[in-house]
Amino acid sequence: MASFFSTLLLLGATALPAQAAIAAWFTEIGPQVILQNATTGLIRYSSCNSYDIPKYSYTDGSVFSLTYKPKAGSPLAGAGWWTQLTTIASIFYIAEEGGIANALFECNMSTGLFQSQGNWIVSGQAPSIHKDTGLAIVLLGEDSGYRVYYHDREGAINELGYTPRDNWQYRGLISQDINSLPALAAAFSSHDNITVASPRDDQNIAITRWHKDDSWHRSTLPHVLQGDIATNETVRNDIAINETATANFSLPAWDGKLTSLGISVDGQSTRLLWYIGNDSSLYSVADENSYWTQQANQSNAFWPLADKPNADLAVAHHSGSSDVRIYYMVKGQLSEIKYEDKLWKAWSTVAPPPPPPATQSGAAPSSTDSASADTGLSPGAKAGIGVGVSLGAIALGTIVAAVVFMRRRKQLALQQQRPEAEDGSASNQSSFGSPTSMSGGYAWEKHAYAASNLQVVHQLDETTSPTELAVPQPVFELPVQPYSHELGAGPSWRFVEKKEISDNKT
Repeated sequence: MASFFSTLLLLGATALPAQAAIAAWFTEIGPQVILQNATTGLIRYSSCNSYDIPKYSYTDGSVFSLTYKPKAGSPLAGAGWWTQLTTIASIFYIAEEGGIANALFECNMSTGLFQSQGNWIVSGQAPSIHKDTGLAIVLLGEDSGYRVYYHDREGAINELGYTPRDNWQYRGLISQDINSLPALAAAFSSHDNITVASPRDDQNIAITRWHKDDSWHRSTLPHVLQGDIATNETVRNDIAINETATANFSLPAWDGKLTSLGISVDGQSTRLLWYIGNDSSLYSVADENSYWTQQANQSNAFWPLADKPNADLAVAHHSGSSDVRIYYMVKGQLSEIKYEDKLWKAWSTVAPPPPPPATQSGAAPSSTDSASADTGLSPGAKAGIGVGVSLGAIALGTIVAAVVFMRRRKQLALQQQRPEAEDGSASNQSSFGSPTSMSGGYAWEKHAYAASNLQVVHQLDETTSPTELAVPQPVFELPVQPYSHELGAGPSWRFVEKKEISDNKT
C-alpha cells in the first residue's frame, strides 16, 4: 500500500500544471521561481543553484518538503537571499486547514535542491482568513523582518508581521475598502516605503501605501476616490470612487477577475504594476512623477500570450536596478519575460537543469561538491571555516613564497660568482633558468599581492562553487537570518494596537 501511494505521489508530481499559482523573487545570484502543481497541490521550484538563468523541471525532485500540506489552488508568496555560501528561501502559502503557513529552506549548492529548515503556521490568532484570499509579502531586512498581507472574510486586507524580537504578530487592517479577490501584490523600496496592490472592481486597481503619519493611505487608479484621504481607519461605507472625475486612461482587458497581480520597483523608485488581461495579454501601468500611466505594450516576441485569460503570473525585480523577470505559462511551459540593461529580451521557456554529472563508485567528491555540500553546520560556522581555510592557504602560500625567494637569492649569488665569457656576457645563463615574468617567484608574487590586498574575482556561473568568506564581503540588504532558530519553538502571539515602526517612512 505504501508503495502504491509513493508511486501515485511521484506520478502527480510530474503532471504538467495547466494552471498554477506562481511566485518569484531575486537573490544576489539570480531569480528563484516556485509554482504549485494544480493537480497535486505540491509546490515545485527552480533549481536553487542555477544563478542568473533559472532552471525548472516538471519531473525531478525539486518539490518542497512540507509538514503542512498546501491547499489546492493556494496562493503563493516568497522571498529569499544569498548568504555568501548558499541561497535561502522563505515561502508562504495557505495550508489545507486554512492557516497561513511559512516554510524556510536552505539550498544544497551541489544538487540545486532545497533542504527544509522548518515549517510553521503563522496566522495564529489573527482574524479570519477568506477562503479565496490572496497572499503577498515584503522582506524589510534583518531587524524589521517580514510583512504578510491577506484578505479576511469580509475581503479587507490585513497585515501580519514578524521581527526577530517580537516573533509573529497580527498588525491590523491596512484598508477596509472592498477588493476583488484573490490577487494581491506588495513591494517596498526603502525606509518602510511599502505598497500593497489589489484589484478593486471591474475598472480599478487599489493601491494601499504606508505613510509618514503612521497610517495606510488608500488610492485607486485610473479612477480616483472621492472625498478626503482614505486610511486604514476609514470605514468601508465612506470609501467610494469619484464617478464625476475624468480618468486619463482605462485599464485594457481588465475585468477585475484576475488571480494574480505583480509589482516591481525600478532603479528610480518608479512603481510598476503588471497583470494578464482577459485577452491573455500582458499589461503594465507605472507611477511616474506621482501620476499613474499606461505603459506601451511589446510585441509577442517579447510579451507572449498567456495560456488563458486573467492568468497567474509572478514578477521578480532586482533591488537597486531596473531589471525585471516575469513568469507565466505559455504553451504549457513555464516561461520567462526579461527586461535587462534597459531593454526587453526575447521571451523564452525556462529550461530544465542539466542532468547531474555521473560519478564513479567510491570516488571522492570534487572540490566544488565538497565546498557546496551541506555539512550540517550553521551558516556562521561555515563562514568561520571559510575564513580559517582561506587564512591557512595564505599562510601556506607565504611559506612557499619564502622558499622561492631564498632559491632566487641563491641563484643570483651563483651567477655573480661565475666568470664572464670572453665577449663580456654572462656565460650560458639559460642553463640556470633565469626567472621571467611568468616563472615561479614573479608569478607567485603577483598572486600574493592580490591575496594580501584581498582582491579576488568570483565568477557566478553554474560551474563555479560559492565563494568562501576569505575576502571582504559586500553588505546586502538582507544578511543571513536565523529564522529556523527564532521560529523553532513555535510562534508567539500578541495583538498590536499601535504600530512601532521606524520614523523613516514614505
